[in-house]
Amino acid sequence: MPGKYIFAGTILLLTLLLPILVPVAGAQGSGSLIRGNTFTVTVVGNLRTPYDIWLKGTHSMSGEPGDQPPIIVPGQVDVVQDPPGGPYVIGSTHINGGGGTILDDVALTSSVVSATSYYAEVTTDLSGYGVVLFRTSSATAIQQFHIVAQNPADPNEDVQVVLGVPSRVPTPMMPLPLPTTMHTTLMPATTTPVPGTPVQPTPAPTPVTLQTGTPTQNPVQETPVAKIPIPDFITIAAAGIGILWVGRKRE
Repeated sequence: MPGKYIFAGTILLLTLLLPILVPVAGAQGSGSLIRGNTFTVTVVGNLRTPYDIWLKGTHSMSGEPGDQPPIIVPGQVDVVQDPPGGPYVIGSTHINGGGGTILDDVALTSSVVSATSYYAEVTTDLSGYGVVLFRTSSATAIQQFHIVAQNPADPNEDVQVVLGVPSRVPTPMMPLPLPTTMHTTLMPATTTPVPGTPVQPTPAPTPVTLQTGTPTQNPVQETPVAKIPIPDFITIAAAGIGILWVGRKRE
């Protein structure tokens, strides 16, 4: 009997400590990646707005195995790409601040990958988020890559680009109708002059930096481990310790 108490207490303590000892998988944003894995990039902008996204400054790469940027996975929802043989509607968009077109800025078409695989147009959802999935392989070069986005209709818009998918997506606020019996008191107009606000220069698009590396072993798909709330933490700890104590008393 004492052995059963000790065994049950040990199981409870292991259940308590497991979420602490096992790292939570799926955390992205560190910027490092083992070749052969996929990753996501999120464009943060206006709701239901198309944005061009591409691997900036890769025009000197040949696109051949070993000298190839990550590629955008085809067939994604709200993600459109130019056909490999043209027309290059997205690729012909001029980059804000110079540098030619998007097609001029990405890696060349090679014998294995078209240059259209390195850029796309993503349309944001009703929360202003547009998620794009990228893929790497043994053909991906071991180096840093910068991913940027631009609004083709408003190149001066400051577009934020982040690694991964936001954990919390804000819910749009809907205006509620005012009661018909509500009376609004109008404030008298002020005559105090308000100083003008100087116009700040528009910052460049926020780049995402990705560092690819050589895999040392086969990638392992980990499952996220849920966090245990503090009250449950204390309850499980007390139960485990109590069962162990009873088991030792009966020995």
